[in-house]
Amino acid sequence: MLFAAVGSIVAAEWMPGLGVVAWAAALGLLAGTALAYSSFPGWTAHLTSMIYGLFTLGVIGATHPSIAGEADNWRARTALLFQKIFAWIGEALNNGASSEPVIFILLLSGLFWVLGYTAAWYSFRHRRIWHVILPTGVAMFSDVYYYAGQNPMAPFLLIYLLCAITLLALSHLAEREAGWLQSHVRFSPALGRWFVVGGLAIATMAGLFGWRLSEATTSAAGRNFLEQLNQPYNELLARWNRLFANLNNNISREVDSYASSVTLSGPRNLTAEPIMDVIAPPARYYWRAASYDHYDGLTWRNTIETATNAQPFDVNIPLAGYAERTPAQADFVLYRGTDSIYVPSQPLRASVGAQAIFEQVSDATVDLVQLKLPVPLLDGNRYTAIGSVSIANVAQLRAAPPDYPAWTARYLQVPPQVPARVFDLARNITARAPTAFDKAAAIERWLRDNIAYDEQLPAPPPGIEASDYVLFEVRRAYCNYYATAMATMLRSLGIPARVAVGYAQGDMALDPNIPDRALYRVKGDDSHMWVEVFFTGYGWVEFEPTAGQPPIERFEPQAEATPTPAPTSPPPIPTPQPQATEAAQAATPTPEPQPLQPDAPANPPPATNPEAGGLSEVLDRLRNSGLSYLLLIPLLIAVALGALRYLESAGLGRLPAVERAYALVTRYAGWLGVGRQRQFTPYEQAEALAERAPQAESAVQQITDLYVRKRFAPPKEAYSRDDAAAALSAWSKARSSLRRALLRVRLRGK
Repeated sequence: MLFAAVGSIVAAEWMPGLGVVAWAAALGLLAGTALAYSSFPGWTAHLTSMIYGLFTLGVIGATHPSIAGEADNWRARTALLFQKIFAWIGEALNNGASSEPVIFILLLSGLFWVLGYTAAWYSFRHRRIWHVILPTGVAMFSDVYYYAGQNPMAPFLLIYLLCAITLLALSHLAEREAGWLQSHVRFSPALGRWFVVGGLAIATMAGLFGWRLSEATTSAAGRNFLEQLNQPYNELLARWNRLFANLNNNISREVDSYASSVTLSGPRNLTAEPIMDVIAPPARYYWRAASYDHYDGLTWRNTIETATNAQPFDVNIPLAGYAERTPAQADFVLYRGTDSIYVPSQPLRASVGAQAIFEQVSDATVDLVQLKLPVPLLDGNRYTAIGSVSIANVAQLRAAPPDYPAWTARYLQVPPQVPARVFDLARNITARAPTAFDKAAAIERWLRDNIAYDEQLPAPPPGIEASDYVLFEVRRAYCNYYATAMATMLRSLGIPARVAVGYAQGDMALDPNIPDRALYRVKGDDSHMWVEVFFTGYGWVEFEPTAGQPPIERFEPQAEATPTPAPTSPPPIPTPQPQATEAAQAATPTPEPQPLQPDAPANPPPATNPEAGGLSEVLDRLRNSGLSYLLLIPLLIAVALGALRYLESAGLGRLPAVERAYALVTRYAGWLGVGRQRQFTPYEQAEALAERAPQAESAVQQITDLYVRKRFAPPKEAYSRDDAAAALSAWSKARSSLRRALLRVRLRGK
């Protein structure tokens, strides 16, 4: 079970060199086994284990390539290791960033040393099996939850579950056997096999119940409770991402969990797995999930904390109005879960309740920043969302007033780590651009033309700001870095800008059966970050600086196009040749989204996966309906009755009929609490049991009489041929009454 968790960590490939974690787990397991069987008291054993563990971690850290490659002898390696550890602790206390790979390996090795030691200690010294199963399970399921790469995790999960269930069943049986031996109760040696089979059956039932999320978590009280838990968790997750910025985060499920921050990290290898199907009017879209306003040189954060609970298609939120925008309705079919509602462009409302994070833009109006789900929507869910899409043309955006409202000041923040040469480059690129739109378009073109697209870009080294890193050090980037560089340069010019995350529009297909609507197939490699620029009177408008995405084509009236004026002074640093003017690059206008009635909720059309059909489609419909759970009820009742019958007669099969009937009565007496305060004689037990199950009084009294006569009467009077049949008949009469009494006691909790 422990090494299934280790295998999942190694298979996730968060960084090279994680195989050494298996050695830490193995040594911890050996140390725990030896100390558990030793005569050491608990604290002495734990202190000894800590010494062993620190020595093991020291050897692992000192032999890591990042340490061994910089120091020749063990003393120098140890000193360098401590230096890196103290530097990392300083970054953690100051909420900084770190890219030291040895720290992450040390933490994982220490974790699995502790897991190995405690697994052996609690198994062999105390037999507290949940102390073994739960910590290992938390470590493994955390790894599997955040992993979204191509390596299969199902084998590790299956091995863990089988081992955990077997361990739990056999440990319970061992405890029962110890009690039976003490009470001189006979039992079959084959019980172990049946305990394992019963444990697997119970696990199967639990898995069926956990197939879908409980409806209780979607209630108002459940959402509020989960929201309170999410706040400290998201902050902890953000700190973790900053302190391990060199992790291979491309394989995590970050694209599906839109926390309050996103850290610029290393390479990403996204797959083409289906994420969702979207039906919307044909246009150019971004399926937006969240946006971030604060940038610290490596991490983007959302610092807006005002929120309210939005009801389905909520029209009571006073949204700000902007010119040249139209509502666009999109119907979503999810193939992978999300904790935020995707919307076309700026969010307005959706068919599911959510936490609406908003920014106050005036005394009476707000802008929605994100529609956050306290409980994620899982694959197979469908919903409708309405977003506000800008249809402003080039001339209108050029004519936008340069005066920005006071609330946009947060979108001008630039971290002090940004070097001056980034600001100089921004001024140089926009030297011939007279308006905010022209400046944004110029930076957008320059990034697309001069920065190569590369998804295998390593994380910035410590101390180097991300935009400076891609603009001057490597001149390569993927969408996160393109958007960061453009937003930083725009802010340095006094233009409010932010980054948004979600998905690019994916592959569009027109369906002749659905007029004026298009089907967008969105895949994992469409995960994207882009730039939103604020224009007074027109709101937030998208820009696409990423060279790996098609450019945004905006309608430009030819009569309003004007030549770009020449610069009045030479640019501060050399620049590429000026690009052609916007008028010379005018393109055919993109079809505008059809205006829809946002207040009228529409049922999404039955969009389906074209690759699915037949039996899989029937199973999918069955899973999403309540019929499957109704069908489970008789199965669960049958399983419960079978388990109860097994527990009744476990270990009693070889007893003679009278003794077996009396042992069954005694077992029910124990379950019903009879005899816990003091020891009873057989007749006192029968009298006390009759008080709890009056309908079984006569049958229990008959069984007790038969047992006492056989046990204590003279041998020649102790047993008759009809006693066995009478005992079994009396037990058949008493069983149903005792079962009802047991159910009544369990339901009352007494």
